[in-house]
Amino acid sequence: MKQRNSATSWRSILFVACISLTACANRQCLDTSGTASGAALFRINCAGCHGTNARGNGPIAEFINAPVPDLTRISARNGGEFPIERIFQAIDGQSGTSVHGVRHMPMWGYEFFGSEPDDAEAHRDATQKVDRLVMFLRTIQATK
Repeated sequence: MKQRNSATSWRSILFVACISLTACANRQCLDTSGTASGAALFRINCAGCHGTNARGNGPIAEFINAPVPDLTRISARNGGEFPIERIFQAIDGQSGTSVHGVRHMPMWGYEFFGSEPDDAEAHRDATQKVDRLVMFLRTIQATK
């Protein structure tokens, strides 16, 4: 990991905060109906860290104190199988273990729940968004 001086660290923190706030604002603008595709949800919420190609090379990745995984290699890292349930739990934030060690990734189940009341419809909508993200990730797995 690179050593940074205090001023650089604060700029990095502010940069990440601005990107995160922009992503949240865009998510609210682009997905108020709850019908965004998995690809759109990925672009809005995940590409900042994982990159538009999902290879862990997004513009925020260099500021995270952990490696950002290549999401196109999930199946390769799991013997050719895509672990749907485990990936759902990692994205949702409800898994017992953290994908990244100290959790740097938002708990998207809570984030997608948003400011809606705690009801079955809001929970269903959040779960469907995580499902769409999982299915998108399944479609982009490298073949080798």
